[in-house]
Amino acid sequence: MTADLWCHPNIYLTVVDEDVVVLDVAGDRYECLLGAASLLQPEADGRIGADVSIMDELRTAGLAGDLAPNPVRRPIVPPTRELMPASRPPRSEMVRAAFAWIVATLIFRGKPISVLVDYHKALRGRAEEQDEAWLADLAGAARRVRPWIPFEGECLQRSFQLRCYLASRGVAADWIFGVRTWPFSAHCWLQIGDLVVGDRLERVRRYAPILRA
Repeated sequence: MTADLWCHPNIYLTVVDEDVVVLDVAGDRYECLLGAASLLQPEADGRIGADVSIMDELRTAGLAGDLAPNPVRRPIVPPTRELMPASRPPRSEMVRAAFAWIVATLIFRGKPISVLVDYHKALRGRAEEQDEAWLADLAGAARRVRPWIPFEGECLQRSFQLRCYLASRGVAADWIFGVRTWPFSAHCWLQIGDLVVGDRLERVRRYAPILRA
């Protein structure tokens, strides 16, 4: 027998095979509930269909409660395409990209994930179809300047920097976080609708999405 709970605001869940992975944004950590997929089923809007036998445990652990968030969470769009960066972007765009990348590097350093995912909160829900030739120029400019900017990081930093650059050009992109298990691995990337920007479709499809920021 199951009943509905709701994820707490900073908690995100996804099913990977027989397990449930937990992302605690406020705590900046992942956890894995082994074999829990048979007992609870997280939904895209934050709802959790949970076996009644574990509902009190979920509440006590701080993972879920009885109140729905307002607004409810937006579903994660499955990626089906990837943007191919332009090989020869305009030089003027490369200058803009370099400046935005440096600014984003300074913003990123020392910030917890809870601050980073909220940084472009005002742009949430505004990801719209854009001219893909222009987007290809932006992605190409970012790829050309990135190796020249100090303090290059992993996917979390790179995708944040790219998101900042796109936002500076008026482009809203969703920041998607995904996970794998056995061995555990986490990855994040940008999407505009179903279009992967700044990453490879083949790579991101290996991860189960857990958060759309």
